[in-house]
Amino acid sequence: MRKQAIALLATGATGEDAQALSATLIALPRTDDIRTVRQALLALGRAEARWACTAVAALLDHPTMNIRKTAASVLASAGTQAAVPGLLRSLGRDDNPGLRTGLVAALRAVLGDAWTATLLAAAARTGEPRARALLLRGLDGALASRTVLALAAQGSPVVPDLLALVADGRIRLGTGSATADLAELSAEYGITHSAHPRAGDADSWAADLADHGWSAPVALRLADSPDALRAGRLPELRPMLEHWLDLAAAVPEAARDRVLGLVLRLCPAPWPPGELDRFAGYAQVLTEGLAGERGHRAGLLSVLGAVAPRLSGPERVELADAVRALSPPEHVGALRLLRACDAVPVREDVDRALAAARLDAHVREAETAVLREVFSVPELPELPGLPEPSAAGRGAEAWRSALLPALRTRRALEEFRRRAPGPPDSGQLLAALMAAYPEAGDDEVRGLLVDRMTDLRPLGVPPWTPAGPIARASEVVRAGDPGRPHSAAWRTRLLDLLEGPDAGRRSDAARQLLGRPEPETAHAVLGAYLRGRVDLPPGDRPARALAAVDPPELRAGDVLPARVVVLARQLGPWDLVPLIPLLLGWWEDGPAALRADAAHALRSAPADVLAEHLLPRLEAGVWGLLDLLAGLRLLGSPELRRIRERLRAEGRDDLAGRLLLDEGPGSVPRPPAPAGTVRRPGRAELLRLARTGGPGRYAGPSPASPRSTAGGPRTRTPAWRNSSESCCTTPGPR
Repeated sequence: MRKQAIALLATGATGEDAQALSATLIALPRTDDIRTVRQALLALGRAEARWACTAVAALLDHPTMNIRKTAASVLASAGTQAAVPGLLRSLGRDDNPGLRTGLVAALRAVLGDAWTATLLAAAARTGEPRARALLLRGLDGALASRTVLALAAQGSPVVPDLLALVADGRIRLGTGSATADLAELSAEYGITHSAHPRAGDADSWAADLADHGWSAPVALRLADSPDALRAGRLPELRPMLEHWLDLAAAVPEAARDRVLGLVLRLCPAPWPPGELDRFAGYAQVLTEGLAGERGHRAGLLSVLGAVAPRLSGPERVELADAVRALSPPEHVGALRLLRACDAVPVREDVDRALAAARLDAHVREAETAVLREVFSVPELPELPGLPEPSAAGRGAEAWRSALLPALRTRRALEEFRRRAPGPPDSGQLLAALMAAYPEAGDDEVRGLLVDRMTDLRPLGVPPWTPAGPIARASEVVRAGDPGRPHSAAWRTRLLDLLEGPDAGRRSDAARQLLGRPEPETAHAVLGAYLRGRVDLPPGDRPARALAAVDPPELRAGDVLPARVVVLARQLGPWDLVPLIPLLLGWWEDGPAALRADAAHALRSAPADVLAEHLLPRLEAGVWGLLDLLAGLRLLGSPELRRIRERLRAEGRDDLAGRLLLDEGPGSVPRPPAPAGTVRRPGRAELLRLARTGGPGRYAGPSPASPRSTAGGPRTRTPAWRNSSESCCTTPGPR
C-alpha cells in the first residue's frame, strides 16, 4: 500500500507539478522506515527531481546498504554536479559491487566524458592507499594504455597503484594491451605482468578471489569464463555468497544469469540457516532469474522453495505469481514452490504442469511425478489386490485392463465409466487412474481423467486427509461435518440436497451452505426459506442476501410474504427502500399479523423516503396512510405542509397532528381556526359513533371510508375493517 501510494504521488507529474510534489517526497526520506525511504527515492527518480539532488545525495551515507544503492541509482537520473563530492566519497569508501556499479553510473550521467578525469584527480588527491585503490578500480574498462602512459609522463602519483591493479587483473584496459604497451613502464616500478594471460583460466580467477579477497571485476571474469571450475575451489568461494548475490543484483540480465549459475554451483543443497537468510534477502533477484536461462530454473526453484517460509506474505504472493507466469512452464519444481508459498493449487496450475511434463525427455515419468505432487501420493501403491468393482465379479486387474482401451476417445471413456465405475476404495481408484494417465489418447481424455481425480481428492486437500471409500449418492449430510473440504463438487451436492424431498437433509444442507462464502449459495438458501422448504438458523446472512434480491422476484406465487417481512425487519433502513412498494401492498391487503409486521418494517425505513412514496396517495386523500407516518419526524416539504393545511381546514386536527414536520428554527405555531368554521369530527370519534349509534351521528363521509368525497381511493386500514365488522353485528341504524 505504501509503495503504491508514494508511486501515485509522482505519476504523471512534470515541470512545476513535479517540483511541487517533490517537496512532499523530499520529507519522506527523513523517516525511520527504510521501506518508505526507498519508495520515496524511487518516486523522486521517476520524476527526475534534480532539485532534490542534495537530499538524495545525503542518503549515500545511510546505514542501510539497500538505501545507499537506491540513492546511487536515483542520482543517475536526477543527479547534478552538487552530488559529485558524495559520489566520490562513497566510491572511495565502499567495496560493495552493486553500490559501486550505481556510483559509477551516476558519475557517468552527471559528468559525461569528464568522469574519468574527475576520478583520476580524486585518486591523486587522496593519501589513503585503500581509498585510492577503490577509486581507481572504478575505472575498470574505461582507460586506454596510452592514457596510463600520459599520466606517467605528467608524473601523476596514481601511476604505481594503477599499474599494480592492471597487472593484478583488477582493472581491465579499455583499449591497448597491458603486456605489450605497459611492460616497460611497469618494469620501472618493479611490477611484472604475467606472460600467461588469465582471461580464460577459471581456476586462476578463483585463486585470485581466494587469495586477495572479493573483487567484482575478477568475479565477473570468473562467471564469464567457459572453463570448468575445479571442485576443490568451490568451498573457498562459498563464504562469499552475499557478494555473489550482490553482484547478481547489480549487473545486467545476461551477466546476472551467468552469476546465478555460478552461485548454484558454489552453494549446492543442503543450505545452513545462515545461507538461507542471505538467499531470503535476495529473493527478488532469484525470482527474476527464473525468467532467464532455463538451465538454472531447477536449481533456483529448489533454493526458493527452501527460502519461501522465511518470506513475508506479500513476498510469497509475488513469488507464486512469478512462478505461474513462467514461459514455458515448469512442472514438479513449480508445484512444490507454489506449495511452499502457501498458494492453493488450482486446475490451471495442474494443466500447466502436465503440459510442461509432456515436453520433458521422459514424459511418462514426468507426468506421473506431477500427479504424485498434485494429489500428495508419494509412491503409487501396488494394484494386484484391488477389490472387485461390481457384482459381476470382475477383478481389479480385469477392470484396469478394460480401462486401457477406453482411453482412446472421450466417448469410450465416458461409456466405460458408466459400465464399470471402478473400485469402491477411492485411494486405490486414484492410484489406478494416475497409472493409466500416461496412456490417454488425447487432451480430452486426459482432462476427464484429471476431473475424476479431483473429484476423488479435491485440489488443496492436505496430504493427511484420508481418501476413504467413495461416498454413495444418498449419503446423509450432517451439520458441521468436519470431514468435508470446500469444493465445487460438494457445493453441487449440497444444492441438490437443498431441493430434495427429505426435510432433515434440506435443513442440514442449508446450514452448511450458509457457512460457505459464495453469494450464490446464500441466494439458494434464501429461495428455499422463502418458499417454506427450510427453516433458517440465527444469523443475518439470509437478510443480507434478501437485500440483493430484485423485488419483483418476491412477488412470485410460491413466496411466503410473512417470511419476506420477517427478514425485512432485520435489514438496515436504506436496505429497505427497494422493498417499500412490496411491503406497502402487504400492509394494505394482507392478514392482521402480516400487516403489523409490514408496518414495523415500513416504519424502519428512512422516514422522508417513506413519505415520498406515500405522497401521491396522500394528496389524493388516502388519509389511512398517515398511520405509517405517525410520530416520525419528517422534513417540512411544501407538499407535506399543504397536506397538513388541508387537514386543518377540514377540521381534522387529530390527523394533522400526526404529521411532525421539521420546518426549521423560524417556524411559529398556527393561529386557531376563525369562528364559524365547521368542525368535522376526527376519525376516532367517527368510529365510536359508527359502533355505538345514537343521537348526534355525523352523516358526512367518514375519513376512514373506502371512498373520499372527491371519489379518490381510500385505504382500508385495520381500524376501518374493525368498525365495519362491528357495524354488521351491532343492532340499530348505521
